[in-house]
Amino acid sequence: MINLSFNKDNIKINLKAKICENTFLKKYLDFEYFTNLCKTGCPNYKTSWACPPNSPKFDDFAKGYKYSIIFIGYSTLKDDNDLSQVHTNLKNILTPMLVKVEDKLDGVLTSFGGSCSRCKNCAYINNEPCYFPNLMRYSMEAMGINLDLMSKEMFNHSISWDSNSKDKYCTVIGSVLFNDFQNEEYFKSIINNLFN
Repeated sequence: MINLSFNKDNIKINLKAKICENTFLKKYLDFEYFTNLCKTGCPNYKTSWACPPNSPKFDDFAKGYKYSIIFIGYSTLKDDNDLSQVHTNLKNILTPMLVKVEDKLDGVLTSFGGSCSRCKNCAYINNEPCYFPNLMRYSMEAMGINLDLMSKEMFNHSISWDSNSKDKYCTVIGSVLFNDFQNEEYFKSIINNLFN
């Protein structure tokens, strides 16, 4: 497993990453359950091509790709930090890393959680096809992956959902799917070049 820490934009970020076969990730798939969670609790449901009910199941999305490298980025919240703002900052800092890894591998990436943010207003709202289908990103949870269970089992990392809990940190999770196997040192060098 890759374990790195770095500072970017006055934020200390801890990063874990692990390579696995996509068939292994199917054990965390519960598409109907997570689609229903989105339907009953997320304002993005039925407002984006990248969100349920429009998002594919992970195993359908992953067809044609053998491996994934899963990234977990997290940062400790200070007393005056807003959880949603830290989440946004983490995504903004770490997404270019995913794009760089995607480019190096000729792979395809998922977003660091939440809805695709490529467009201010998704074409779905206007009943039009996606304006940038090659740039649209699905989150792993939108494709039915149980990120909480995956995070605990693969990384020994619990996701904190409540900024009032005793564990004050924010976690974002993303992945890049690819075919040509690379070892962890390869990914570590890409990440170090970006943040050091």
